[in-house]
Amino acid sequence: MTTVLLAVLLAARVLRGVDPDRATRWQWATSTTLHQMLHHPLGVLVGSIPWVTDGPVAPWLAFAALAVGGLEATIGSVAALAVAFGGHTAATLISEGILGLRVVTGGLPSSALHVLDVGPSYAAGAALAALVALPTPRRLRTVAGVTLVVVAPAMMYGVTDGELDGIGHTAALALGALAATIPALRRRARHAPTPAPAPAPFPAEASIATASLPPSPSRSRERVMRWVARGRAAHGWRLTAVPRPANRH
Repeated sequence: MTTVLLAVLLAARVLRGVDPDRATRWQWATSTTLHQMLHHPLGVLVGSIPWVTDGPVAPWLAFAALAVGGLEATIGSVAALAVAFGGHTAATLISEGILGLRVVTGGLPSSALHVLDVGPSYAAGAALAALVALPTPRRLRTVAGVTLVVVAPAMMYGVTDGELDGIGHTAALALGALAATIPALRRRARHAPTPAPAPAPFPAEASIATASLPPSPSRSRERVMRWVARGRAAHGWRLTAVPRPANRH
């Protein structure tokens, strides 16, 4: 899932460089406005994720690789997809719903319903918050926590003023942390696979290595004694002491 996300982020940026007019049309066609979500909700919810409208795409690639990739490695592809896309969907509905209420009550003009609302920030934010709240490995959790501390103020900026992005980002972070309390996800995180240790030498290699070593004196003596014992039992062998020749000077 992380590979697909990174690929579509790169593809969208390439399209912006090659054909910016078409990229702009596609961005507006997949913008998650209330009007478009009423007519084709799944298309705009999925199609709005790849577009990074401001700044370089490299920071978003790193952010997505850490948040979504770390979550996928911890709880699996299906569960990570549910958390990231669920957070993206719910945060979009919350932010656009509040925006609609403000328009209905006269707090904002009707033109506010047609703002461009695209990008991977809701999905990545939900994944990052879940990664921090789940019992993940210490190093991964530390890196994710530091990243969250750094990006959270910028993502939540404007929430007190009722801005669309601030409300959506805050909702995505809260939903990701809430998803991390689900017992099934916590069990999957605790039993996440760890890197396997280096395999032991193959038995044949070990036997070959052992066979190449010269036998020690103690082993040779044991072999001789076993051979003598078998000879005694089978043929009644006897051993006699052979006198050593005297030393001559």
